[in-house]
Formats: sequence, C-alpha cells, structure tokens
Amino acid sequence: MKRIYLFALIAIVPAILSAQITIDNNDMPSNGDTIRTSNSIDIGMMDYTSGGPDHSWDFSSLEPLNQQVDTFVSILETPLVYQAFFFMSSNLAQPIQNAESMPGFEVSDAYNYYKNSSSSFKMTGNAVTMNNIPIPNKFDEDDYIFRFPMDYENVDSSMSSYGMSIPGLGYMGGWKKRVNTCDGWGSLSTPYGNFQTLRVVSHIIQHDSIYIDSLGFGFPIHRDYMEYKWLGDGFGIPLCTFTDNGIAPTVAYIDSVRSSFVGVRSKMAAESPVTVFPNPTNNGAFAIELEINEPSYTKVSLRNSKGEQIITLLNKNILTGSTTRQFNLTDQNLSKGLYFVIVEMDDRVFVAKIVFQ
Repeated sequence: MKRIYLFALIAIVPAILSAQITIDNNDMPSNGDTIRTSNSIDIGMMDYTSGGPDHSWDFSSLEPLNQQVDTFVSILETPLVYQAFFFMSSNLAQPIQNAESMPGFEVSDAYNYYKNSSSSFKMTGNAVTMNNIPIPNKFDEDDYIFRFPMDYENVDSSMSSYGMSIPGLGYMGGWKKRVNTCDGWGSLSTPYGNFQTLRVVSHIIQHDSIYIDSLGFGFPIHRDYMEYKWLGDGFGIPLCTFTDNGIAPTVAYIDSVRSSFVGVRSKMAAESPVTVFPNPTNNGAFAIELEINEPSYTKVSLRNSKGEQIITLLNKNILTGSTTRQFNLTDQNLSKGLYFVIVEMDDRVFVAKIVFQ
C-alpha cells in the first residue's frame, strides 16, 4: 500500500509544479515593500510573444544594463498636501526617483498613487512639486492595471483620463485605453531564477497633450504599445515585463544585487552615448552627438511614435571619439509630435526621443 501512495505522489508532483496559478490582490505590492529590478533591451533574441497553457519562457540569458530599487509606502508617508487629494481614493504610494524634469523647473517629491483591493489594482494618480509648488494629479478615471482574480483566458479593459494645470508652464491632459488578456501560464526562467507564472498581455493606447503658455501652443504625444508581463505568487510586481513600442523592446525583471551596480535607480538614457539637440526642433533641423568608445559600424534611423521607420540618417563605420552629425529634414514634411532616434552600434541599441514642433 505504501508503494501505491509513493507512486501516486511521484505522479502528482510534476502536475503540481506545472499547475496554473491564480493572481489576486495578495500578489500586488504592499506598504514597506522594496523590490530590486534589472533593466535590459531585447535585440531580437527572445521569443516573448508566444503564449498558451503550460508554456515555458526562457529569458535566463538577459544581460542587465542597470538596476533600480522601487519602494512602496503608505500615503501617510507622503507630503501632507498630497494626502488631502489621495486619502479617500488610494492606499499605497510609490516614490519616483529621478523624476523627469524640464528646463527652468526644479522637480521634487514625485509619487505615483495606487489603490489595491480585492477586486483590482489600479493607479489613481500622481503628484510632483515644481519650483516648490505642489501639483497633485488625481486621475478623473483610474487606470485599472489588473482586475482580480486573474486566471488564464481572462480579458478585461479600462479607460483612464486626467487633466491638470501646471503653474508657470501650462496644461497637461490625456487618456489611456488598456486591454488586458491573460494568454498563457507556465514556467519562466530569468537570471533571478525559475518561477511558475501567469502571463498577461496589455495593449495600451495612450494620448497626452501638452500646452505651453509661453509658446502659445501645444503638441500631442500619441503612443500605441504592448506590455508582456509575467506574474508570480507574492512578488508584488511582475517577475518580468517586456515593453514593445515597435522599436527595441525594453525589459525589466526582478533581480538580485549585481556587483557592477550600486543598487539605486538609474535611467537607461543616462547610459546612452547619444545626445540629440536642439530638442524640441522647430524646423526639422537637428544634430546628433555620438560618443564612440571603440570603432563601430553605426546605423542611425528616425522612427515615428508608432515605431514606423521614417528615414535612415547614417549608415557607416565610425572611429573612436566624439562626433557630431547635422541633419535637416524640412523636405520630409514630418508631422508635429514625438519621434525616436534609433542608434545601432554593432550589437548595441540606443534610443533617444525628439519632438518636432
């Protein structure tokens, strides 16, 4: 009889190890969580789009470019003026390190705000202090990042929106359409380890508008991109996320401390040897400065916000050193908006943003 039990156990264990998991609010971040992630870029070596039941995803060969540490706190640990806006709608906040700044504006005390409940995990807004002026931005409609419980083949969608005045600058507003599909489950391998996961694909269409008082006009920023996320039991944030905007997919995954990093948040842009100026450009004329550490075959191209290639700007070998190349695209009749300068140096890819006005 014992042998029968043993054989039954041996038969059951593999099924348990590969069983489908369910994600709920207990698997989201909570007050006091500190989570380290590594950032990387996929240059076409990873199959991150395939899904289905009992699937295996192997991303163990990912090489980190930098690391960051995200923390989550109670809203009572955020500035008092922010609490008045988010106290009733939120129960979690995330400090934003190295928040985006604008020339002439000093940025501090930046936070994202969330509400984690048994039915959903949603972003309720954000807040920042510019030139000592607090600017809370509570969304008019919340961004439902996940709805619970999450199981294989679940589909849901949400529409979020916001609008805010920025003293001394102008106005920002926009909307985001999110469609989530749980299209796979199975095993995930990353440099951090092996995990049982549920895979969620998010199709996001986002439109933001910025109006600058001093210039007397505004410009739109439109984005259409995909997020592929692998969630596990009790990790707080996705174990791995591929963000594909049609250029070079970026990757973020939970990781341990790597000896080459100091463990604080840094931006991939800070590591880039590419500088684009003037930015924004008013007449289609701009320059790209490249810092080359070793002779490299270099290709520079321009893509629009949908990831579609507009033109190849440069395609040649470049020797070591700093080089500046001038470009004038006035004859291309490009629409106003956000574009991406893609620089490919041998096996490395760098991305810089530029706005055409």
